[in-house]
Amino acid sequence: MRIFFLALAALLAAGVAGANQDSANACAKALGKDPRTIYDASIAAVTADTNLKDLLTQKTRGLVEAGTVPRDTARDSARAALKCLELAQQPN
Repeated sequence: MRIFFLALAALLAAGVAGANQDSANACAKALGKDPRTIYDASIAAVTADTNLKDLLTQKTRGLVEAGTVPRDTARDSARAALKCLELAQQPN
């Protein structure tokens, strides 16, 4: 029974996060290369209760360390990606 409730909670959280996935993806299409790279690396991990600042810090740091996103523009790129990721968290 406990597993059922955990599975139900996970489905509900995923449903809320996916509620505005189309809006978030439309927003992301207007992003530049680096913000879009950060968005693409982060969107799969977004749920209704995700701390986006922590997520973006983790994902952006990894992309900078891998040489995918330049360190000097990483903060601004993450901020641009954040605006689109916030749309994914909003309920319909």
